[in-house]
Amino acid sequence: MDTKDNNQDKNLLIKISDSDIAKSDTEKDILKDELLKTKQKMKFWAIIGAALLLTSIVLSVFVYYLLAVDNKSAKASQKPLSSLVNTEGGEPALNTENMARRLLDGVYVEKGKENIFPIAFMIDNHVDARPQAGLEKAQLIIEAEAEGGITRYLAVFASDEDLEKIGPIRSARPYFIDWAKELSALYVHVGGSPDALAKMIKENTLHINEFYNGEYFWRGTDFVAPHNVFTSREKMSEYLAGKELETGKFFEWKFKDDAKKEDVGTSSSISIDYVIPDYVVRWQYKADTNNYTRYLGGKKHLTVNDTELIAKNVIIQYVKGEVLDEAKRQSFEHIGTGKALVCLDGFCYKGTWKKKSAEARTRFYTENDEEFEFNAGKIWVEVVKPWYTVKIE
Repeated sequence: MDTKDNNQDKNLLIKISDSDIAKSDTEKDILKDELLKTKQKMKFWAIIGAALLLTSIVLSVFVYYLLAVDNKSAKASQKPLSSLVNTEGGEPALNTENMARRLLDGVYVEKGKENIFPIAFMIDNHVDARPQAGLEKAQLIIEAEAEGGITRYLAVFASDEDLEKIGPIRSARPYFIDWAKELSALYVHVGGSPDALAKMIKENTLHINEFYNGEYFWRGTDFVAPHNVFTSREKMSEYLAGKELETGKFFEWKFKDDAKKEDVGTSSSISIDYVIPDYVVRWQYKADTNNYTRYLGGKKHLTVNDTELIAKNVIIQYVKGEVLDEAKRQSFEHIGTGKALVCLDGFCYKGTWKKKSAEARTRFYTENDEEFEFNAGKIWVEVVKPWYTVKIE
Protein backbone atom coordinates (compact mmCIF):
# COMPACT_ATOMS: atom_id res chain seq x y z
CA MET A 1 0.00 0.00 0.00
CA ASP A 2 1.37 3.44 -0.92
CA THR A 3 1.95 6.40 1.46
CA LYS A 4 -1.41 8.04 0.71
CA ASP A 5 -3.27 4.91 1.70
CA ASN A 6 -1.24 4.67 4.92
CA ASN A 7 -2.24 8.25 5.86
CA GLN A 8 -5.89 7.54 5.23
CA ASP A 9 -5.67 4.40 7.32
CA LYS A 10 -4.13 6.36 10.20
CA ASN A 11 -6.87 9.01 10.03
CA LEU A 12 -9.46 6.31 10.23
CA LEU A 13 -7.73 4.84 13.28
CA ILE A 14 -7.68 1.50 11.50
CA LYS A 15 -4.45 -0.40 11.87
CA ILE A 16 -3.71 -2.47 8.78
CA SER A 17 -0.61 -4.61 8.65
CA ASP A 18 1.27 -5.59 5.48
CA SER A 19 -0.03 -9.12 5.79
CA ASP A 20 -3.63 -7.84 5.70
CA ILE A 21 -3.29 -5.98 2.38
CA ALA A 22 -5.76 -7.29 -0.18
CA LYS A 23 -4.23 -8.96 -3.17
CA SER A 24 -7.27 -9.21 -5.33
CA ASP A 25 -9.34 -6.54 -7.02
CA THR A 26 -12.39 -7.73 -5.07
CA GLU A 27 -10.68 -7.17 -1.74
CA LYS A 28 -9.55 -3.73 -2.86
CA ASP A 29 -13.12 -2.81 -3.81
CA ILE A 30 -14.40 -4.00 -0.44
CA LEU A 31 -11.76 -1.89 1.34
CA LYS A 32 -12.67 1.17 -0.70
CA ASP A 33 -16.34 0.70 0.19
CA GLU A 34 -15.48 0.47 3.90
CA LEU A 35 -13.38 3.63 3.68
CA LEU A 36 -16.20 5.49 1.95
CA LYS A 37 -18.75 4.38 4.55
CA THR A 38 -16.45 5.43 7.37
CA LYS A 39 -15.97 8.89 5.85
CA GLN A 40 -19.74 9.27 5.46
CA LYS A 41 -20.27 8.34 9.11
CA MET A 42 -17.69 10.90 10.22
CA LYS A 43 -19.34 13.56 8.07
CA PHE A 44 -22.75 12.67 9.56
CA TRP A 45 -21.53 12.97 13.15
CA ALA A 46 -19.73 16.21 12.33
CA ILE A 47 -23.02 17.68 11.11
CA ILE A 48 -24.83 16.44 14.25
CA GLY A 49 -22.14 17.98 16.46
CA ALA A 50 -22.36 21.33 14.71
CA ALA A 51 -26.16 21.32 15.05
CA LEU A 52 -25.92 20.56 18.77
CA LEU A 53 -23.38 23.34 19.24
CA LEU A 54 -25.62 25.85 17.43
CA THR A 55 -28.64 24.77 19.50
CA SER A 56 -26.64 25.22 22.70
CA ILE A 57 -25.61 28.74 21.68
CA VAL A 58 -29.22 29.71 20.83
CA LEU A 59 -30.50 28.34 24.15
CA SER A 60 -27.80 30.21 26.08
CA VAL A 61 -28.74 33.50 24.41
CA PHE A 62 -32.45 32.89 25.12
CA VAL A 63 -31.85 32.11 28.81
CA TYR A 64 -29.67 35.21 29.16
CA TYR A 65 -32.45 37.34 27.66
CA LEU A 66 -35.04 35.89 30.03
CA LEU A 67 -32.83 36.59 33.03
CA ALA A 68 -32.24 40.17 31.88
CA VAL A 69 -35.97 40.82 31.42
CA ASP A 70 -36.79 39.27 34.79
CA ASN A 71 -34.16 41.46 36.45
CA LYS A 72 -35.68 44.59 34.89
CA SER A 73 -39.14 43.54 36.09
CA ALA A 74 -37.83 43.00 39.60
CA LYS A 75 -36.28 46.47 39.64
CA ALA A 76 -39.49 48.03 38.33
CA SER A 77 -41.50 46.43 41.13
CA GLN A 78 -39.25 48.04 43.73
CA LYS A 79 -40.62 51.54 43.18
CA PRO A 80 -41.54 53.48 46.35
CA LEU A 81 -45.03 52.68 47.57
CA SER A 82 -45.99 56.30 47.26
CA SER A 83 -45.59 56.04 43.49
CA LEU A 84 -48.00 53.11 43.38
CA VAL A 85 -50.76 54.66 45.46
CA ASN A 86 -53.41 57.10 44.27
CA THR A 87 -53.62 59.77 47.24
CA GLU A 88 -56.69 61.48 45.87
CA GLY A 89 -58.77 58.17 45.81
CA GLY A 90 -59.92 56.42 42.52
CA GLU A 91 -58.33 53.04 41.70
CA PRO A 92 -57.42 50.90 44.76
CA ALA A 93 -53.81 51.08 45.92
CA LEU A 94 -51.56 48.36 44.47
CA ASN A 95 -49.78 47.82 47.74
CA THR A 96 -50.61 49.39 51.10
CA GLU A 97 -48.24 47.35 53.25
CA ASN A 98 -46.33 50.41 54.43
CA MET A 99 -49.28 52.79 54.19
CA ALA A 100 -52.08 53.88 56.50
CA ARG A 101 -55.36 55.69 55.93
CA ARG A 102 -55.19 59.35 56.85
CA LEU A 103 -57.59 59.90 59.73
CA LEU A 104 -59.18 63.00 58.25
CA ASP A 105 -60.06 61.77 54.73
CA GLY A 106 -59.14 58.09 54.51
CA VAL A 107 -56.54 58.52 51.76
CA TYR A 108 -53.56 56.14 51.99
CA VAL A 109 -50.38 57.93 53.02
CA GLU A 110 -46.99 56.85 54.37
CA LYS A 111 -47.14 55.43 57.86
CA GLY A 112 -46.36 58.18 60.33
CA LYS A 113 -48.23 60.80 58.26
CA GLU A 114 -51.76 59.55 58.83
CA ASN A 115 -52.46 61.85 61.78
CA ILE A 116 -50.59 65.10 61.22
CA PHE A 117 -51.94 67.88 63.42
CA PRO A 118 -54.89 69.52 61.61
CA ILE A 119 -55.15 73.23 60.83
CA ALA A 120 -58.56 74.79 60.11
CA PHE A 121 -58.61 78.01 58.06
CA MET A 122 -61.57 80.40 57.96
CA ILE A 123 -61.79 81.06 54.20
CA ASP A 124 -63.64 83.98 52.63
CA ASN A 125 -66.28 83.26 49.96
CA HIS A 126 -67.37 86.81 49.18
CA VAL A 127 -67.58 87.55 45.46
CA ASP A 128 -64.63 89.95 45.89
CA ALA A 129 -62.58 87.16 47.50
CA ARG A 130 -62.67 84.83 44.51
CA PRO A 131 -60.80 82.91 43.29
CA GLN A 132 -59.51 81.48 46.55
CA ALA A 133 -56.09 79.93 47.11
CA GLY A 134 -55.46 76.48 48.56
CA LEU A 135 -58.99 75.06 48.71
CA GLU A 136 -58.10 72.29 46.26
CA LYS A 137 -55.58 70.87 48.76
CA ALA A 138 -57.91 70.73 51.79
CA GLN A 139 -58.99 67.29 53.00
CA LEU A 140 -62.24 68.53 54.57
CA ILE A 141 -64.32 71.64 53.87
CA ILE A 142 -67.40 72.78 55.77
CA GLU A 143 -69.50 75.51 54.15
CA ALA A 144 -72.10 77.51 56.06
CA GLU A 145 -73.76 80.91 55.93
CA ALA A 146 -71.83 83.65 57.75
CA GLU A 147 -74.08 86.66 57.24
CA GLY A 148 -76.82 87.83 54.91
CA GLY A 149 -76.76 84.76 52.67
CA ILE A 150 -72.97 84.92 52.19
CA THR A 151 -71.20 81.66 52.98
CA ARG A 152 -67.72 80.89 54.29
CA TYR A 153 -65.55 77.81 54.36
CA LEU A 154 -63.76 76.01 57.14
CA ALA A 155 -60.94 74.40 55.15
CA VAL A 156 -59.08 71.74 57.13
CA PHE A 157 -55.61 70.48 56.25
CA ALA A 158 -53.93 67.50 57.90
CA SER A 159 -50.93 66.91 55.67
CA ASP A 160 -47.36 68.17 55.48
CA GLU A 161 -47.79 69.30 51.89
CA ASP A 162 -46.26 72.69 51.18
CA LEU A 163 -49.00 75.29 50.70
CA GLU A 164 -47.49 78.57 49.60
CA LYS A 165 -50.74 80.55 49.74
CA ILE A 166 -54.02 79.97 51.59
CA GLY A 167 -56.89 82.41 51.73
CA PRO A 168 -58.33 84.95 51.83
CA ILE A 169 -58.71 84.47 55.59
CA ARG A 170 -61.77 86.01 57.27
CA SER A 171 -63.37 86.49 60.67
CA ALA A 172 -64.48 83.82 63.13
CA ARG A 173 -68.00 82.59 63.90
CA PRO A 174 -69.04 80.53 66.98
CA TYR A 175 -70.25 77.45 65.05
CA PHE A 176 -67.11 77.34 62.93
CA ILE A 177 -65.08 77.42 66.16
CA ASP A 178 -66.89 74.30 67.37
CA TRP A 179 -66.34 72.48 64.07
CA ALA A 180 -62.62 73.23 64.36
CA LYS A 181 -62.64 72.21 68.01
CA GLU A 182 -64.12 68.78 67.26
CA LEU A 183 -60.96 68.11 65.26
CA SER A 184 -58.65 69.55 67.95
CA ALA A 185 -57.39 71.80 65.15
CA LEU A 186 -55.66 75.16 65.18
CA TYR A 187 -58.33 77.68 64.13
CA VAL A 188 -56.92 80.39 61.81
CA HIS A 189 -58.90 83.63 61.45
CA VAL A 190 -58.83 87.42 61.16
CA GLY A 191 -60.86 88.93 63.99
CA GLY A 192 -64.39 87.68 64.53
CA SER A 193 -67.92 88.43 65.61
CA PRO A 194 -68.34 89.62 69.23
CA ASP A 195 -69.78 86.24 70.22
CA ALA A 196 -66.96 84.35 68.53
CA LEU A 197 -64.19 86.39 70.16
CA ALA A 198 -65.80 86.06 73.60
CA LYS A 199 -66.25 82.31 73.08
CA MET A 200 -62.57 81.75 72.24
CA ILE A 201 -61.45 83.64 75.35
CA LYS A 202 -63.91 81.81 77.60
CA GLU A 203 -63.12 78.34 76.24
CA ASN A 204 -59.38 78.90 75.78
CA THR A 205 -59.66 77.93 72.13
CA LEU A 206 -56.51 77.02 70.23
CA HIS A 207 -56.47 79.72 67.56
CA ILE A 208 -54.36 82.34 65.82
CA ASN A 209 -55.81 85.79 65.14
CA GLU A 210 -54.13 87.90 62.47
CA PHE A 211 -54.93 91.04 64.48
CA TYR A 212 -52.29 90.06 67.07
CA ASN A 213 -50.03 87.81 64.99
CA GLY A 214 -49.47 89.77 61.82
CA GLU A 215 -46.03 88.26 61.22
CA TYR A 216 -47.68 84.97 60.25
CA PHE A 217 -49.88 86.58 57.59
CA TRP A 218 -49.61 89.03 54.72
CA ARG A 219 -51.99 91.27 52.81
CA GLY A 220 -52.05 90.71 49.06
CA THR A 221 -52.23 93.47 46.47
CA ASP A 222 -54.52 91.59 44.08
CA PHE A 223 -57.53 91.81 46.42
CA VAL A 224 -59.17 94.72 48.23
CA ALA A 225 -59.47 94.73 52.05
CA PRO A 226 -60.91 92.96 53.94
CA HIS A 227 -60.61 90.18 51.35
CA ASN A 228 -56.82 90.28 51.07
CA VAL A 229 -55.33 88.40 54.04
CA PHE A 230 -53.32 85.28 53.25
CA THR A 231 -51.01 82.85 55.00
CA SER A 232 -49.11 79.64 54.21
CA ARG A 233 -48.42 76.22 55.63
CA GLU A 234 -44.85 77.27 56.39
CA LYS A 235 -45.96 80.26 58.48
CA MET A 236 -48.44 78.12 60.42
CA SER A 237 -45.73 75.54 61.07
CA GLU A 238 -43.54 78.33 62.44
CA TYR A 239 -46.36 79.39 64.74
CA LEU A 240 -46.89 75.82 65.99
CA ALA A 241 -43.18 75.16 66.51
CA GLY A 242 -42.46 74.24 70.12
CA LYS A 243 -46.12 73.77 71.05
CA GLU A 244 -45.84 69.95 70.92
CA LEU A 245 -48.89 69.63 68.69
CA GLU A 246 -47.72 67.01 66.22
CA THR A 247 -50.78 64.76 65.97
CA GLY A 248 -54.52 65.23 65.97
CA LYS A 249 -56.89 64.06 68.67
CA PHE A 250 -60.31 63.44 67.19
CA PHE A 251 -62.79 60.70 66.37
CA GLU A 252 -62.17 59.56 62.80
CA TRP A 253 -64.92 58.70 60.36
CA LYS A 254 -65.13 55.37 58.52
CA PHE A 255 -63.68 55.11 55.01
CA LYS A 256 -63.72 52.75 52.08
CA ASP A 257 -62.42 52.50 48.52
CA ASP A 258 -64.44 53.75 45.54
CA ALA A 259 -67.28 51.60 44.25
CA LYS A 260 -66.54 49.60 41.10
CA LYS A 261 -67.47 51.32 37.84
CA GLU A 262 -70.33 48.92 37.23
CA ASP A 263 -71.76 49.69 40.69
CA VAL A 264 -71.89 53.51 40.60
CA GLY A 265 -75.19 55.37 40.39
CA THR A 266 -76.75 57.92 38.09
CA SER A 267 -77.46 60.87 40.40
CA SER A 268 -75.66 63.36 38.20
CA SER A 269 -76.40 66.70 39.88
CA ILE A 270 -76.81 68.16 43.39
CA SER A 271 -78.10 71.75 43.55
CA ILE A 272 -78.13 73.85 46.74
CA ASP A 273 -79.90 77.18 46.87
CA TYR A 274 -78.00 79.47 49.25
CA VAL A 275 -80.56 82.24 48.54
CA ILE A 276 -78.22 84.69 46.76
CA PRO A 277 -77.56 83.67 43.11
CA ASP A 278 -73.78 84.23 43.40
CA TYR A 279 -73.68 81.62 46.17
CA VAL A 280 -75.87 78.92 44.64
CA VAL A 281 -73.93 75.65 44.55
CA ARG A 282 -74.14 72.75 42.13
CA TRP A 283 -72.17 69.52 42.27
CA GLN A 284 -71.91 67.63 38.98
CA TYR A 285 -71.19 63.91 39.25
CA LYS A 286 -68.76 62.26 36.81
CA ALA A 287 -69.07 58.49 36.69
CA ASP A 288 -65.77 57.95 34.85
CA THR A 289 -63.78 59.48 37.73
CA ASN A 290 -66.36 58.92 40.49
CA ASN A 291 -65.91 62.56 41.53
CA TYR A 292 -68.20 65.55 42.05
CA THR A 293 -67.17 68.79 40.33
CA ARG A 294 -68.21 72.00 42.05
CA TYR A 295 -70.00 74.96 40.42
CA LEU A 296 -70.57 78.27 42.21
CA GLY A 297 -72.88 81.04 41.03
CA GLY A 298 -73.50 79.19 37.77
CA LYS A 299 -69.79 78.83 36.93
CA LYS A 300 -67.25 76.11 37.51
CA HIS A 301 -65.56 76.87 40.84
CA LEU A 302 -61.84 77.35 40.15
CA THR A 303 -59.03 78.27 42.50
CA VAL A 304 -56.48 81.00 41.86
CA ASN A 305 -54.35 78.59 39.80
CA ASP A 306 -57.36 77.53 37.69
CA THR A 307 -57.74 74.19 39.47
CA GLU A 308 -61.21 72.65 39.54
CA LEU A 309 -62.67 71.94 42.96
CA ILE A 310 -63.75 68.33 43.19
CA ALA A 311 -64.92 66.09 46.02
CA LYS A 312 -65.34 62.39 46.61
CA ASN A 313 -68.15 62.93 49.11
CA VAL A 314 -70.79 65.66 49.37
CA ILE A 315 -72.80 65.89 52.59
CA ILE A 316 -75.91 68.02 53.00
CA GLN A 317 -76.33 68.77 56.72
CA TYR A 318 -79.66 70.36 57.64
CA VAL A 319 -79.23 72.64 60.67
CA LYS A 320 -81.74 75.06 62.17
CA GLY A 321 -80.53 78.65 62.23
CA GLU A 322 -81.60 82.24 62.74
CA VAL A 323 -80.37 85.80 62.22
CA LEU A 324 -78.68 87.26 65.30
CA ASP A 325 -78.28 91.00 64.66
CA GLU A 326 -78.52 93.88 62.20
CA ALA A 327 -75.36 92.65 60.47
CA LYS A 328 -77.37 89.49 59.70
CA ARG A 329 -74.88 87.25 61.47
CA GLN A 330 -76.15 83.73 61.95
CA SER A 331 -76.70 81.34 64.82
CA PHE A 332 -76.97 77.59 64.20
CA GLU A 333 -78.20 74.74 66.38
CA HIS A 334 -75.23 72.63 65.34
CA ILE A 335 -75.08 70.64 68.57
CA GLY A 336 -77.73 67.93 68.74
CA THR A 337 -79.16 65.99 65.82
CA GLY A 338 -80.84 66.57 62.47
CA LYS A 339 -81.41 65.28 58.96
CA ALA A 340 -78.70 64.76 56.36
CA LEU A 341 -78.09 63.62 52.80
CA VAL A 342 -74.86 61.79 52.00
CA CYS A 343 -73.84 61.64 48.34
CA LEU A 344 -71.09 59.38 47.01
CA ASP A 345 -70.56 56.88 44.19
CA GLY A 346 -73.38 58.53 42.22
CA PHE A 347 -76.01 57.92 44.91
CA CYS A 348 -77.54 60.15 47.60
CA TYR A 349 -78.69 58.51 50.82
CA LYS A 350 -80.99 59.88 53.51
CA GLY A 351 -79.59 59.89 57.01
CA THR A 352 -79.04 61.85 60.20
CA TRP A 353 -76.23 63.77 61.87
CA LYS A 354 -75.37 63.81 65.58
CA LYS A 355 -73.07 66.05 67.61
CA LYS A 356 -73.23 65.56 71.38
CA SER A 357 -71.14 68.57 72.46
CA ALA A 358 -68.93 71.36 71.17
CA GLU A 359 -65.88 69.07 71.39
CA ALA A 360 -67.61 65.94 70.04
CA ARG A 361 -67.19 64.98 66.40
CA THR A 362 -70.20 65.40 64.14
CA ARG A 363 -71.12 61.91 62.92
CA PHE A 364 -73.41 60.79 60.12
CA TYR A 365 -75.70 57.77 60.21
CA THR A 366 -77.84 55.84 57.74
CA GLU A 367 -81.58 55.37 58.18
CA ASN A 368 -80.67 52.06 59.86
CA ASP A 369 -78.58 53.98 62.40
CA GLU A 370 -75.31 52.64 61.02
CA GLU A 371 -72.42 55.05 60.60
CA PHE A 372 -71.75 56.02 56.99
CA GLU A 373 -68.59 54.83 55.25
CA PHE A 374 -67.16 57.59 53.07
CA ASN A 375 -64.99 57.26 49.99
CA ALA A 376 -61.34 58.02 50.61
CA GLY A 377 -60.77 61.58 49.44
CA LYS A 378 -62.05 65.12 49.87
CA ILE A 379 -65.24 65.57 51.91
CA TRP A 380 -67.36 68.69 51.46
CA VAL A 381 -70.09 69.39 54.01
CA GLU A 382 -72.82 71.82 52.95
CA VAL A 383 -74.60 73.18 56.04
CA VAL A 384 -78.06 74.40 55.03
CA LYS A 385 -81.16 75.57 56.82
CA PRO A 386 -84.11 73.14 56.58
CA TRP A 387 -86.06 75.45 54.27
CA TYR A 388 -83.24 75.79 51.70
CA THR A 389 -83.99 74.17 48.35
CA VAL A 390 -81.83 71.13 47.59
CA LYS A 391 -82.38 69.23 44.33
CA ILE A 392 -80.97 65.81 43.45
CA GLU A 393 -81.23 64.96 39.75
